[in-house]
Amino acid sequence: MAPALIVLSGLLYTVAYVTAKLLAGRIDALQLTFLRCALLLAAFALSTPFAANPGAAWRRLLFPPRARDMRLAGLGVIGSSILVILAYARMPVVEVSAVAFMGPIILTALAGPLLGERVGTFRWVAVGLGFGGMLVVLRPGMAGFQPAALLALAGQCAYAGYQIVARRLRGEADATDLTLQSAIVGTAITLPAMPFLWVTPTAIEWLMVIAFAAITAAGQVTLAMAVQRAEMAGLQPWQYTKLVWALGFDVLLFGLFPDPLAAIGIALILAGTALAAAGPSPRSPGGCSAGGSGGR
Repeated sequence: MAPALIVLSGLLYTVAYVTAKLLAGRIDALQLTFLRCALLLAAFALSTPFAANPGAAWRRLLFPPRARDMRLAGLGVIGSSILVILAYARMPVVEVSAVAFMGPIILTALAGPLLGERVGTFRWVAVGLGFGGMLVVLRPGMAGFQPAALLALAGQCAYAGYQIVARRLRGEADATDLTLQSAIVGTAITLPAMPFLWVTPTAIEWLMVIAFAAITAAGQVTLAMAVQRAEMAGLQPWQYTKLVWALGFDVLLFGLFPDPLAAIGIALILAGTALAAAGPSPRSPGGCSAGGSGGR
């Protein structure tokens, strides 16, 4: 179940950021993030009267359990969103997605010291294959390297922090809590810039903004559900499937095809994912299989 949620989250996020790339000519990354967060909070406000206990829903939004940690997670996901939107505006979708594969490396490395998970050689080999494929796609240090890739990398570091905190909050905060708290944080940090950056969207742009907000919220919810159901280390190689979605959108929407070296890199990434799917689940320190089949 958890790997399927990771794959679905990757598809949703890719669709959302392709939408952001199409909006990049007119709508600034901060404004798009503000609208995403404000629309999500507006949807919450409109739906709350139909909840079984509206007062309890508002109290949980404003005074959540472990509020500091939840809002720290929200800061991570919002910072990541802004950085990745900026990167997508400057680079092909497939290249930004390839940079995103530093995320699994970061999370696999941190799963042991921060979450007490045992990673194991098999998982490291799978993640290493994906990382090697990413380097082949991007070719850092060569003429094709773009400095905007550093924005995507910084975004992945921020998103890794979000996923670790989300994992640590399992049992105390669900995916909806985490998504709404990130909306509060995002609205608060982007609102002061709106008088200086605001551009009134056209009708078509409003539809695209609403779609972006809805799809990113769905992507965040599915990701939070995944990381709260299975060990982080076991899930990370599945994140490499995002490259398949990115490649498809580059070809269909922008007419960008990978060159032969990039195709080799993509093959390595997919090999890492296949290895992770076929391999044994890592064992937790207590000796039990982590997350059952969901950790595969």
